[in-house]
Amino acid sequence: MFNFTDKKNQKDERYYQAYLSHHVISRRNLFRGILGGSEKHLQQDAKRAVPRPPFAAKEHLFLNACNGCGDCVSACPNSILQISEGKVMLDLGYSTCSFCGRCADACIQQALHRAFRADTELRPTFLSSCIQHSHQSCECCQQACPKQAISPDLQVDPLRCNGCGECQLSCFVSAIRLTLDS
Repeated sequence: MFNFTDKKNQKDERYYQAYLSHHVISRRNLFRGILGGSEKHLQQDAKRAVPRPPFAAKEHLFLNACNGCGDCVSACPNSILQISEGKVMLDLGYSTCSFCGRCADACIQQALHRAFRADTELRPTFLSSCIQHSHQSCECCQQACPKQAISPDLQVDPLRCNGCGECQLSCFVSAIRLTLDS
């Protein structure tokens, strides 16, 4: 007999409740799944309109799970999270993300969770004011990047870059803007 007061079983129960709240399973789809048929998922992933913290669920799940409680904002040691329109968003204008995971640990709604990617989905864009564009030597952003995702010709490796913001903060001419990866 199962004891649902057990922590492990509660987590499993919450997981399935969250899954079923985001996925519609009809009898027809259930039998299609059992009999090997497949149907494309009708709900497409929503693109992020604003930057989210690392460890964020996919946007459509995040929007349903985040209740704007602010626990993650209080837990962030870098003060880069804020609540906007009832949801948490990321602001790397004056600091960087260390990916410490405290925001995910504080999120009881599991909109942020360490099982999700440690990536802000922000990528550097180099403006025309970058001194390398005028053929002057500068390696500040390349040296500041902890993932070595920026090449000498200012190409960003999207698989290495995690959107921490170190490159933007290191640029002394403010020629780097972080934009959502599309």
